[in-house]
Parts: sequence; C-alpha cells; structure tokens
Amino acid sequence: MKKKLALMCTAGVLILGVSACGEKKADENAQETLQTTQTVDESEKDTDAQEETTEPEPVSEREGYVGFQDLNIDEYVTLADYKNLKVTAMRPAVDEESIESYINSRLLIGKITTRAIKEGDVADIDYVGKKDGVAFEGGTASGYRLAIGSGSFIPGFEDGLIGVMPGETVDLNLTFPENYPSEDLAGQAVVFTVTVNGIEGAASYETVTPEEMAEMGLSYKTKEEVWEAGKSEVEKNAEEAYNANAKSAVVQKVVEESTVKSIPDYLVEEEAQNYNHYLESLAKAMYNMDLETFVTNAYGVTMEQYNAQMNEMFTDTVKQYLVMEAVSRAEGIEITEDMISKKADEEAAEYGYTSGEELVSEVGYATYRMSIVQDQVVERLMELVTIEEEVQETEEIKETEPTETAEASTES
Repeated sequence: MKKKLALMCTAGVLILGVSACGEKKADENAQETLQTTQTVDESEKDTDAQEETTEPEPVSEREGYVGFQDLNIDEYVTLADYKNLKVTAMRPAVDEESIESYINSRLLIGKITTRAIKEGDVADIDYVGKKDGVAFEGGTASGYRLAIGSGSFIPGFEDGLIGVMPGETVDLNLTFPENYPSEDLAGQAVVFTVTVNGIEGAASYETVTPEEMAEMGLSYKTKEEVWEAGKSEVEKNAEEAYNANAKSAVVQKVVEESTVKSIPDYLVEEEAQNYNHYLESLAKAMYNMDLETFVTNAYGVTMEQYNAQMNEMFTDTVKQYLVMEAVSRAEGIEITEDMISKKADEEAAEYGYTSGEELVSEVGYATYRMSIVQDQVVERLMELVTIEEEVQETEEIKETEPTETAEASTES
C-alpha cells in the first residue's frame, strides 16, 4: 500500500509539499491516529463498510472530455524562454561533522541480544494485557520501544522487565492504579505477557569500541570501517539530494516563468477524483473505513476542509501538468500508448498490482501518463536550463529527532 501511495506522489507535483502525499513520518502519524481512533464496535464498523455506495462517473468518461494529450496547448500556456533560464540548487555539505552525525544516528545503532535488560535501556517488546483472561482494548502492541525507567507504563511493568533476556517471554502480574483514567481498568488486576525482542543499542563514534559494535551485532570491526561506510552514504545522499533539488528548482522556475492562461476545472476535478479513488481503496483495505471516516480520523479535518485543500493542491498540479505538456510538445517528446502500457507493465508488480492495466486504472490514465511526461520533460530540462550549485552548510540541514511518546493505554 505504501508503494501505491508513493506512486501517486511520483505522478503528482514535484514542486509542492503536500500532506496527502506526505513524508513517511506524516504517514506514520496518520496510521497511529487511525489505530487509536477506530471504533470499538467491530460489528457496527463492518455493517457501515458494507453499505452500498454509488461510484461517481469518471470525469474522463464524460461527454466532451479532452485529455492533456489532446488539448490545443497554446490556448492554455505561453512558455517561458526556458532554454535561457538559470536556477540555484542546494547540495548538502559532506564534511566531518555531517559524516559523524550520520554515523551516530544511522550506523552505530543495533539490537543487543546477548545480555539482559537493565535500567536505562530501550527495549523492543511485544505485549498482550489481559483482565480475567481476556485481552482488553489498547493493551496489545508489537515492536513497541519502551525506555526502561521512563515511567511510561503502569507501576511494575518496566521493573518487571529488568533482568529479562532478549527472546524470553514473561508474565507480569500487575494492578492498575486506582486513579487510572479508564474506569474499566482502574484498580484492576491484570496480566501482561511480554516478549522481549531485543535491546536497542547505540554508541557515539567518538568513543565507540570494537566490542560495543560487536555487542550490537554490527558488521564493522574498526572505527575506520564505520567511517568509510558513513562517508560513502553521506556522499551518496548528498548527490541524490542535489539532483532532487535541481529538478525541483528547474520545474518550479519553468512553471513560474511561463504564463498559464486558464486551468480547466474538469481536469482539476479528475485529478482529485483519481486521488480520492485511490485513497478510499487504501482506507477500505487497511482500516475498513470509507473516505470521510478515514480523512477525519487520519488528518483531523472535515470533508469540506479536505476538499478545499485538494482543490487547491490539484489546481497547482494541473497548472504544472499544462506547462510540462507544453514543453514536451515544444521539444518533440512523444508519449505513445505503447510506451505507457510498457511502463505500466514494468511497474505493476513493484507497486502491488497484478497488471499494468490495473495500475493505470487505479491511478488514473491522465495522472499516470503525466508521470511519464514529467519524467522525460524534466530530464530534457536538466540539459537545457543552467543550474548553479550552492553548498548547504551542515548547520542549516541538521534535523531534530522527534521525541516519541508512548500512547498505549498501559501508560500511567
């Protein structure tokens, strides 16, 4: 499903940062919210999901529909002199500070399995909480990261894991506090069955030893090895980031400098319809929800607000599509039906579809075709537009790690 979402984003606008096609963290937050807000009454949810819904007529099947490929593009776009445009693209710095930061945050992280849990560890656990032998709502999780000694869970939970080895399963006989927010659990005796998957290990490059790396199950034998690995990855990431920044800057500049005389409303509606069709299929498959329930739970907005955001987003999308279509024609770039079918067949399995035809149907013909148009147009523009490189200092690109908070109902 995530690959399908990635495809929708790939087919969309390069120059926009859109929450609906958001970053991984945003998607994780939405999924976390959904998991904690789904209705308790499963039978009611199943009944609602089975209600008959009327599918709207596809915009592309309406009488008089004209796709991007058949538009008289000169009526909509006057292209800028794009061959003489100049843009600046940022390249992240590759220096000792950025390399060491990458090593500390990405490479010197491992899972310790050779010793027992102790105070201060972050343990990877699975747990099931039961009251009177029956699992209670919110008391089950897999792959949960628990900082031992943080006081995140009810008294006795974290202390009960000290001394437990990775791979072991223990039963914790505990009692919820009398003032616990849930009346059903307040003061109640429960049993948590907890499996310790491992202990998260981390080290600093400055002080790490070969023994610490071995304890975390890392393949590096020396600090020199881990430095070379980190340097190689930082250089690779910097190159990828620069290329992405350059493409985005080029597209943004060409769109900004060109004149879009009008944007057909029906094409905006079609893009929104294609996206909503995909999003609803995702919601049903993963959460058994209709589109409105998914949107309100995952993104915390009303359908009116969501539709307004989608209209704004896809108006910009279609504006970019029109400019890209105009450039493709000016450059003699031809996108044939055979090219589209071949590309779809190649990508179908990667994105979780059984055939190229199913992929195009799910994403929408116009959206999928424009993803191919944009790929080829951007490659051509990268050869034509002057791109000046600017190195981004390490201090400018430091990311602050988000603080994770435990959300399970076992918290105190």
